[in-house]
Amino acid sequence: MDPLASAGNICTVLAALGLLASALVLSFDARLTQSRIRARLATAATLVAVQDLPLTVVAITDPSRSGFSHRITAGHLVTILIVLAVLSDGARRDEPPRLNPMLAGLLLGSVALGGRLAVLADPTPFLTVGHPVDVAVLVAITVLVAAAVLQVLRSPLPRWAALRVSGAMFVLFAARLGATAAEATSPPPAVIVGVVACSALLATTVTSLLLSTLLATRSREATLLLRATAAEATVQHDREVVHELRSATAGIVAGVQLLAGGRVPPGPRRRALEQMVGTETARMGRAFDQDEPEELTRLCVDDVVEPLVVAQEALGHPVAWHRSGHHVVTRHDALSEVLRVLLDNARRHGHGQRTTVTARPVGDTIELRVSDSGPGIEPHLHDRIFHWGVRGTSSHGQGIGLQRAHRLMLELGGSLDHDRNAAQWGGATFVVTLPAAERGTVATGPATLIAPVRRSGPRSPSAAAEVG
Repeated sequence: MDPLASAGNICTVLAALGLLASALVLSFDARLTQSRIRARLATAATLVAVQDLPLTVVAITDPSRSGFSHRITAGHLVTILIVLAVLSDGARRDEPPRLNPMLAGLLLGSVALGGRLAVLADPTPFLTVGHPVDVAVLVAITVLVAAAVLQVLRSPLPRWAALRVSGAMFVLFAARLGATAAEATSPPPAVIVGVVACSALLATTVTSLLLSTLLATRSREATLLLRATAAEATVQHDREVVHELRSATAGIVAGVQLLAGGRVPPGPRRRALEQMVGTETARMGRAFDQDEPEELTRLCVDDVVEPLVVAQEALGHPVAWHRSGHHVVTRHDALSEVLRVLLDNARRHGHGQRTTVTARPVGDTIELRVSDSGPGIEPHLHDRIFHWGVRGTSSHGQGIGLQRAHRLMLELGGSLDHDRNAAQWGGATFVVTLPAAERGTVATGPATLIAPVRRSGPRSPSAAAEVG
């Protein structure tokens, strides 16, 4: 066999295999993008490869029929009609494909192969430019190819991809049309170049399409992840707010019940309860109304702690505390929420035992320690106690309060820590650390004046009776 013919036939076989590989990539891409036109291109590529491979084998085994690998026959009219119908369907309709593209190409390719095999019995199956009928068939095939190219150009494919795919189709057809016009008995160099160029151009195009799809998919996943993260943060914030309102409302309700029930006679204790209810109610209102956090200001620790102690005692939770006179730089509502979380946890887990709150200066900071007499923090939770949703095995909480309190302290420029060393004496001790306010500094916002109530040591029977 002529070496050039052998090379041409080998290139045709490799090109057909390349078409199948391109069809496989397009099928995967079509599944990712749910693109009908990409699925139809995969079908068309499979169709052409399926009907070209057997005929190329015929050309290799029978030199007298070598033209089947590079010339146009009347059977190509059936092939191009099917290809045009497939591409037209993909360009017109936007819904995702239902049938496997390569399976559809295999079935349609078998039909086209049957049409081309029908001309094997014809001793002169190839079209020539010397017969008017053959010329008419060539013109018809040319028109159909041009229509198929236009369908690709007008398809939803990216413009660059549509130009490259239509260019590959034009190069392949032009090469075969030239070989047919020349009535070449073996694949001419132009046909070999055209077949290789078509296969390479299509392969690089579908690979680029798949890469762009994967990049777009990763970008969409990143966007969805950001949205999911933002939604999760919003849900967590809402749950934190609900958690805080529910816990703070319990103290307010208990105080209101004591006041309304007449169980607290007029005097300092009743005034303290009234101020606690007013202070906590105002704080809850600000939690809804404020879009921006309040400014850092100079606050007296006692003014923040006292309403919380009164609220805890209204709930039947004794708290040992005495006024210290220390001042810190913080936000009133945020520090109040942090301490309320710690006191609520101590009330739930302390089983009615007394909780101690102390304040002391440590360097240029003020350290507030909240110690209870409960079971303490389980050892395996020491490193995760401030994580969202973490709670002890015996806890009925949601694992929200400590996480929010820890975050608020970081926002305040302070810290919230669990003192593991204090655990050896039983219970749990949490340490709130805030910058100490310099002496003589003036608060940037109005101060809330609360009548002092000392809480150092056991309450007297009369005080216990007042709280109920």
